[in-house]
Amino acid sequence: MKARKQKEIIESAIKLFAENGFTNTSIQEIVNDCGISKGAFYNYFPSKEALHIAIFEYYFEQMRARTLEIDAEQLPPREKLVKLLNVPFEQLAQQKDFFMVYMREQSFTINKELREVMGKTQFEMLTWYEKNLKKVYGDKVNGYTGDIIMLIEGIRSSYLAAILIQNSQIDATLVPTFIMNRIEDMVSSFENGEEPIMKNNLLDLFTNQSCSSLNHHEKASSLLADMKEQLEVMNFSDAQKEGLTGVLAFLNSELQKPSIEKYAFQGMLANLKTVKEFDIYREKLASLLAIELL
Repeated sequence: MKARKQKEIIESAIKLFAENGFTNTSIQEIVNDCGISKGAFYNYFPSKEALHIAIFEYYFEQMRARTLEIDAEQLPPREKLVKLLNVPFEQLAQQKDFFMVYMREQSFTINKELREVMGKTQFEMLTWYEKNLKKVYGDKVNGYTGDIIMLIEGIRSSYLAAILIQNSQIDATLVPTFIMNRIEDMVSSFENGEEPIMKNNLLDLFTNQSCSSLNHHEKASSLLADMKEQLEVMNFSDAQKEGLTGVLAFLNSELQKPSIEKYAFQGMLANLKTVKEFDIYREKLASLLAIELL
């Protein structure tokens, strides 16, 4: 019951924020729209700022769930990547109001907590890009994933803005394949000797800057949470999943300590190398926590 009412408040608020902006929308207007009293509002959210954060968490979780759903499908890597690139455009058709607010928040965030939510999501997205590019192209893209990701993000953001803000008559279903073709062009160009602009270490710097409000342990926890979600849809036996879940739980418990035991963390992390899908996560964890992979 509470979750349903929270969802109703979120959906009323996002509609009003899209129309009038966050600052120009009052709590009274929100409660009037969803048919509750102002006092009742505070049973669900302590403030308008907390509601704003909940909106982003709610919609990001929907996109994350859709991504995991596609990730679990038995598809060739290239076909899966195209389908995953379509997720924002698929969601845009259903959640135009949210995307209107999201585009505004790209250049201005209301508070530190919201910056952290957006930073965590961007960190997950960049890691996801690396993982899936390697599934399609293998290790040969190691030297220029940064440039490819910049290309993907530039095209994706530009078309989302064109469709949303300029109301352009664009067939959004064509964009993912268009992006994939541009990735192919880029990979071919680098294979033919073109020098990448953004080296991998610069991609790491970009990732750190995009979520600078998160410390290394928080970023590592975010990666482990993503791994746990993916594990749930992987084709393993119950016994295998239980064992891998235990490894992730141990690693997460280490991160809660003031100072992790690096050798213990390193040893447990090695237990995940049998899961190819976790390679990029293991690399990121090792880099964040300054440990060597076994």
